[in-house]
Amino acid sequence: MIKNIIFDMGNVLLAYTPKEYIKTITADETIGQAVLRELFYGEEWIQLDAGSITEEEAILRVQSRIPQYNEYVQRAMDDWHSNLTPVEGMPEVVERLKERGYKIYLLSNTSMRFYNYQPKVEMFKFFDGFFISAKERLLKPDKAIFESFLARFCLKASESLFVDDLVVNVKGAESTGIMAHQFCGAYELTEYLKKKEIL
Repeated sequence: MIKNIIFDMGNVLLAYTPKEYIKTITADETIGQAVLRELFYGEEWIQLDAGSITEEEAILRVQSRIPQYNEYVQRAMDDWHSNLTPVEGMPEVVERLKERGYKIYLLSNTSMRFYNYQPKVEMFKFFDGFFISAKERLLKPDKAIFESFLARFCLKASESLFVDDLVVNVKGAESTGIMAHQFCGAYELTEYLKKKEIL
């Protein structure tokens, strides 16, 4: 029987759209593409999620590659979390699950910046625990992050459902015995949860 629902964050609970966000920083497509490529799609972003570098170090490294856009790199890093808005329908799904008595957790590849915006996300009040990759120095889909998560909250894999938009992470969860589902929108997830008699 499922007792615990574990959610990924980006593009499951909160929309993460760097291509749209960068347009709020600059209307110049050349600058925007450079910052997207070097910052949001660069190796430093993964290292931030892994907790292996600081934001200051990441900014300096990216700026060293595109020094002509230093100002835009700094601005993009400073405020990127302001673009995180709830995925349509998901606050309602989370609240319904909580009302049904499920324990709700977050398991996300994200940087330490998470703790800056966590208090501002209304649906997080329904969560029983947060497991952040940068803090734990582990990344999905590594089996170790799922095992560490289960141990931290004293949960059984067989009683847990993990929801993520990336199939590679779904497979990572399944490798530890956790039931997992690939997220394709709030409506589809609701139908899946009904089918599994969770909602």
